[in-house]
Amino acid sequence: MTKPTTSLRIALVIPHLGGGGAERSTLKLARGLLSRGHKVDLLDFGVSETLAQEIPVGTRRIKLHHGPTDIVRDFLHVACRFGFRIIPLLRGKTLSDARAVSTYINEERPDCILPSLPRAKEATLLAVCFAKFNPVVIPVIHSVLINRTRRYRKLYSILFPRADHIVTVSDGVAENVVRNLKISQDNITRVYNPVVSAEIAEMAYATPDHPWMTDGGPPVILSVGRLARVKDFPTLLRAIQQVSMNRPIRLIILGEGSWRKRLENMVCKLGVEAFVSLPGWVANPYSFMSRASVLVLSSKREGLGNVLIEAMACGCPCVSTNCPAGPAEILDGGRFGPLVPVGNATALAVAVESVLDCPPDKSMLLERASDFSFKSSIDHYERIFAERIRGW
Repeated sequence: MTKPTTSLRIALVIPHLGGGGAERSTLKLARGLLSRGHKVDLLDFGVSETLAQEIPVGTRRIKLHHGPTDIVRDFLHVACRFGFRIIPLLRGKTLSDARAVSTYINEERPDCILPSLPRAKEATLLAVCFAKFNPVVIPVIHSVLINRTRRYRKLYSILFPRADHIVTVSDGVAENVVRNLKISQDNITRVYNPVVSAEIAEMAYATPDHPWMTDGGPPVILSVGRLARVKDFPTLLRAIQQVSMNRPIRLIILGEGSWRKRLENMVCKLGVEAFVSLPGWVANPYSFMSRASVLVLSSKREGLGNVLIEAMACGCPCVSTNCPAGPAEILDGGRFGPLVPVGNATALAVAVESVLDCPPDKSMLLERASDFSFKSSIDHYERIFAERIRGW
């Protein structure tokens, strides 16, 4: 199919600009779409500004604001569209979010709108009820639904069939959506996140702002992610304690989140303060990855696991839990790095030591990372647009 030379107006919707993988991927997608000549609007609710400085030049950021609404009228409006079974699943803020998105749609008339993360997806799919203009709606699903509440699963099963198409960031997430939401595989396309670009290689050369990365001391084990329950850093800390009994080791966990205090308390309880550091969120994790001995992903679940791809793109060996849904895809069942059971500190410790003793060939890691290229991801999105947007 030959696409016209005219550009599209594409809206990307996220709840906030926090430092998570989905937010970073959305900003990379914006940059890729801009590079192809499209107009990109970034819609968010302004809750966090962590990544505000990384918004690509040329992106128009729109902070969504809640205006006055008639809740009863809006509930009835949505019920007429989706059925009354949706009413117990809705919240007042969800409807006001939807009204804010619909106001944008009516005023700007985008060709396509891609929401990511739960709040944005709910608001956008409900916004169609209130909008006078109907753009193509393509939700991007970044995580599995295993631990979602019953409300989420019920609400998604009502809303998602109304989408024009669905993108998932891994085959595992796609399978999970089909199984949990009973959506046809024909209406889902797996598109890996736009992870690997020349930018990563450039940033990897920078000097990390941490003394352990440059002092020539014991090997550094690195982990990167939100300090949250799903990342299961307690298992990682117990594993590193075990490794430390056999050899000198140091652990750096990059990230910020609600579990900081719990993890700091656990570091003290385990007696590993001397060789564990939690410096917080950093703008350039790639400079750490290019110098670390091993990157460890200890999560309970991941949609894809961007950090594994980023680490391999920096030549850093990886160890991961075999959690749903992406790590096994990225590491090809363990070919490019050990996969261990979720929550098993001993297995994680053994895997880390095995990689320290016999690290994989760096060129092999770089070649594997190239399978998740920036260009390939944007090409996939443009193919979906060509199939779904009339006249493009």
